[in-house]
This record gives sequence, structure tokens and C-alpha cells, in this order.
Amino acid sequence: MRALLFEHNLAREAAAKIGGEISPRAFVSPLAPVRLAEVPEPRPPNADWVVCETIVSGICGSDAKQIFLNGRRDNPLTAMLSFPHVLGHEAVARRSDTGGRVVLNPWLSCGPRGIDPPCRACAEGRYPSCRNFTSGVVSAGLHLGNCAAVPGAHAERFCAHNGQLFAVPADVSDEVAVLADPASVSLRSILLHPPEPGLPVLVYGSGTLALAAVAWLRQLHPTTEVWVACRPGARAALATKMGAHAVLPCQPDALVHEVARRCGTAALVPWSKRAWLQDGPGVVYDTVGSTETVETSLRLLVTGGALVISGVEPPGRFEWTPLYFKELRVIGSNAFGVEDVQGVRKHAFEHYFDFALRGLDLTPLITHRFPLSDWDQAFMAIADHRRTGAVKVLLEPEAGVRDLD
Repeated sequence: MRALLFEHNLAREAAAKIGGEISPRAFVSPLAPVRLAEVPEPRPPNADWVVCETIVSGICGSDAKQIFLNGRRDNPLTAMLSFPHVLGHEAVARRSDTGGRVVLNPWLSCGPRGIDPPCRACAEGRYPSCRNFTSGVVSAGLHLGNCAAVPGAHAERFCAHNGQLFAVPADVSDEVAVLADPASVSLRSILLHPPEPGLPVLVYGSGTLALAAVAWLRQLHPTTEVWVACRPGARAALATKMGAHAVLPCQPDALVHEVARRCGTAALVPWSKRAWLQDGPGVVYDTVGSTETVETSLRLLVTGGALVISGVEPPGRFEWTPLYFKELRVIGSNAFGVEDVQGVRKHAFEHYFDFALRGLDLTPLITHRFPLSDWDQAFMAIADHRRTGAVKVLLEPEAGVRDLD
């Protein structure tokens, strides 16, 4: 079958990295470590796994970061990966045994690995915190899409454990269903630290996680004022469509001064001229996770506020004095599991479907669709998102529509 295969090959990675200094097309060229390849049919590692026919898969930011080699070799998560692997973990598929439509919970935690009893994290429904990502019936891997033993979803077919597959309600379209994974990531961020009563919140970024966070905030906390920090353009317009009360400039100094103006507070200007505030939003949901966004968030948060980080960028030095001085809280947000929403405890996908059936609509975030054979064009649309307006880009094993109006 055809699948998007990534091989860890230093020579290819070096060629792509060097060529990428000239054009991002080098990262999808024949010399790059990723290619559309013929790979063996997926084989379930245990009797409780099932083969699924991919209907549509979503390109996650982590897929793009891997293909564009946006990372560091000292990343500690390399201890939990195996190569080569077929990319992709956001998928709507059809089970080969029943024919039913399902969405994929990609985490290769204790259940899929055949480990019984499960670790404490898995027993509590916190699958991304599993202690056995390198053990069991499949090779090392956090989830489908970075495990050599089982192919990911950017393929004609994949296999998954029964516990990883959630039935799609009949009234939920493929387009709504394929957003279950990123929607659940954003839901988790808000649940980890909800807005502070009476204070605005800031969502940093303009990708799928940021825009989904805006929609969730408007659903779960309708009285909270929601600001988004991003560049002007198509994504800023989407932020407003998702319910943002205001779109603020993303340049650090301009953002701090605009927040000060909106909060009616005076900016403190140190020798560095990089102003900071003692009063500002109660929570910043940072879906970028760069040194710039983290530092700027610390500068503009209210004293005692919280920074929730779901984005991941390569690390670097930043000025973090406001962290201790304002007694801020920094919270990492990793994916999703069984979540408690408004007193109901169940898997995040199930919460998402409930809200989708009641009117939560994230489908405007789907901006592009490509056939799997045009995977390189799909990633180029993402690389040039300021021009293309790409947010969530989908791949289909069969040829599909290129752009959605």
C-alpha cells in the first residue's frame, strides 16, 4: 500500500536542511528523509487490533515540524520513537471488521501494547503520561505516526487497537470527526487552567490549536473576554469567526503595550526597554511555545496568573525574571485523555462529539484538502501559510478537492 514514510537518515536530513536554507521544497524533495512509498500491508500485532481503511487524515503541526526538521537532536522524546515510520495520527477511518466509521485515539499506551495491569497513568485515563511507551507488543513510539511497528494514518490503511477507535456518530460528518484530535488537545489546555473570573484571557497563535481554543473558550466560558495574538490576514479573520473579541498584534512589544491599554494599566519599562505588566490577562494559552511567546506571556500576565503551553518550538534562552517576581504558574499541556467537563467524565473525543452535535463548529479551520499522492503540495501549503491561509490541511487516499471555499 502507499504511505508517507519517514526514515531517520543523517545524509538525507543534512541534504534537506542545507537545501531548506534556499527553499522549503528541499524538505519534500527526492533527497529528503520523507517520501510516498510502497510499504507492507499493516499487520495487527495482537488479536484485539483491527485494520482500518483511511477515509481522511489531518496533518498535525508535529507532522510538519518533523518533515521540516524543526527540532533539536537533544530532544528527550527521541527515547520514545522508532524508525522508519509512517506519519499521521489524526484520522477518520472505516473498520475492516464491521465497516463502521471511527476516529483514532493514537496513543500507544498500555492497552494497545498488551500490558496488563496498566500503569497508574493509563488506569486514570491519562494515556499521554503512560510509563510503557518503549515496552509491549510494538516497538518504541508515543503514538501511531512515530512507531516503526505499526503504520500511521497518512496511508491507505493502518491498524489500531480496539480501545483506540471511537465510533463516529451518524450525524457527524467526516470533516467534523477528523478534528476530534486537535479539538481535544485544545480542550485539555483549557481544562488544566480555566479562565480567572473577571479577567480576560489571551490565546497566543493562529493555528488549529489556537483557533479551537477560542471556540472552546466561547462554549465553556461565554462571559470571558478572549483575545488572540496573531498576524493580520486570513487566520486573524478565522479567529474572529471562532468568537475572539479582539485580535492583537503578535510583535512582543506592541502586544504588551496593547494589553496594557486594554487593561488600563501602566507598563513598567526597564533598562532593556522591554516593557512588562503587573496586571494583564489571567491566563495565556500559548499554542506556539517559542522562546518569544513564552517570554512575552510572562511579561504581560497578571501577577499570580497562569501560562498554559501546548505549542512546541526548539528551546532557547529567554528572560524569565517575571516568573518568580509575579509568582506565575507555567503549565505544560500534553494532548488529551479521559477528561472531566461540566461534571461529566469521559474521553475527550466523546465530549467533542457531544458539543459538535450541539453546535460547536470547527470545520472553518479546514482550509485545504489534497490527495495523498500530492502530499508534498499539502506541506508546501503549510510552509507558505501566510500566503495560502492554510490552517488544517487534510490528506485523502483518493483524489479530493484541493481548496475549500
